Amino acid sequence: DDLRNRLEHMLMSPLEVSSSLWEVKISNGLLGSSGAISRAKVDAILKANRVSSQMQQLAPKNNGVTLTRKTTKGGLWRDATQEVESIPMESVLLFRSHHALADGASIMAALSGLCDEAEEIQANIEMELKKWKQNVGAKKSGIRRVLSRLVRLLKMCLWMSLGSLSALIYQGYLQITTLTNPFEGVRKDAERKGLTISGRSISWCDAAPLDEVKRIAEIIGKSEGVTITVNDLFVSCVTSAVTRQLIEHEEFMAPIDAHRRRVVPRNINVAVPVHLRGGIILPNESVGNNIGAFVTRCPGEMKHDAVGGGTTSCPTERLCRVHKSLLYSKQSPAPFVSHYMAKFCSDYFPEEWTKSIFRRANANSCVAVSNVRGSDKKLHINGMTIESTAGFLPLPPGIPIGVLVQSYAGTMSLSVAAEKWAVPDADKFLRWVLDEYQRLCEEASKLEMKQMN
Repeated sequence: DDLRNRLEHMLMSPLEVSSSLWEVKISNGLLGSSGAISRAKVDAILKANRVSSQMQQLAPKNNGVTLTRKTTKGGLWRDATQEVESIPMESVLLFRSHHALADGASIMAALSGLCDEAEEIQANIEMELKKWKQNVGAKKSGIRRVLSRLVRLLKMCLWMSLGSLSALIYQGYLQITTLTNPFEGVRKDAERKGLTISGRSISWCDAAPLDEVKRIAEIIGKSEGVTITVNDLFVSCVTSAVTRQLIEHEEFMAPIDAHRRRVVPRNINVAVPVHLRGGIILPNESVGNNIGAFVTRCPGEMKHDAVGGGTTSCPTERLCRVHKSLLYSKQSPAPFVSHYMAKFCSDYFPEEWTKSIFRRANANSCVAVSNVRGSDKKLHINGMTIESTAGFLPLPPGIPIGVLVQSYAGTMSLSVAAEKWAVPDADKFLRWVLDEYQRLCEEASKLEMKQMN
């Protein structure tokens, strides 16, 4: 609870931008005492440490692990590095920054730069860039390269012009057909009953191994003849949880007539932030806010969302509809249009106008879902392993729920930060997300058995 309170304070209290654009807090304690990681992960870490200790005793003394950067035992990490040799300890680092300073991808790049593997990571990126340039140069002559660039530029211009028009028309359609946010009735009911309408409801957890998620997406996508991504899968799971949250609110608001849906819509709008550079920060590139966004329409209540579950509809149907909707928006330049329009409004319009435009531009979305890709392997700071990372999405104006999907060291994790009146129990909300994921896992197992037979 203490950690949740500190996180809520950091999410709710504004930064004093006149003095600083970022803030960091570090605390130390016994492993697992903060509640930052689950009991199961604590047990796994202790088991891995015992195995590692046994291996080190059996191995030759000169056969140790050498890190890229020389580690020290001073500075901020002194207490933890001194005590970790005798007692399992943990350090919890809480970091926040103004969105003008960095976005999610920039923060992950900055974190990688602080790690002991920083030089190795940068060298790998530079090597991949060199390979890419060599492959491009080897395939085409000088004249063909110039012609290819001209054709690519022409295609880009057509895509931006026609695609921007299409994106604006689709955005207008969503605005016109979604007159109110489904959670608006929930907020008014909470105010009428005198319930808490301020503060953040926060939760985070590890969801599943990344390889398992990819396998599920591949199996279901193959059976449906489409290419389903990890992001498609978790957006589908989140929309299911949002629908179940609305159903619970409606039954609490009108328990006698709960099955006559007034709050739960057939479709909900979802805002998806997108990094304009594909989530990649190149070496020596400045960090900053390179985020655009698009709004897409996803299915709301379906038969299997009813209380107690259903039998005539399956999560695969929801996933395929989410994939189709996201694919349409991903192929448009909507994120670029939103980024430059937001920049224009911020530079030239009064602050109140800009806030009003931002609030209306989300087309009454129920939830914002973002994803951040972390390192494929565990990183270290001063020799200490970064066992887990969790980010939280700052709520865009007018959107009551924010979910962040993140990968790190082969594990997918989830976090939710929501208005307390919208999501009273964030732990339950994430359980609903994982329930839908489990249903998809079961569907994938059945499909895999059919493919084998």
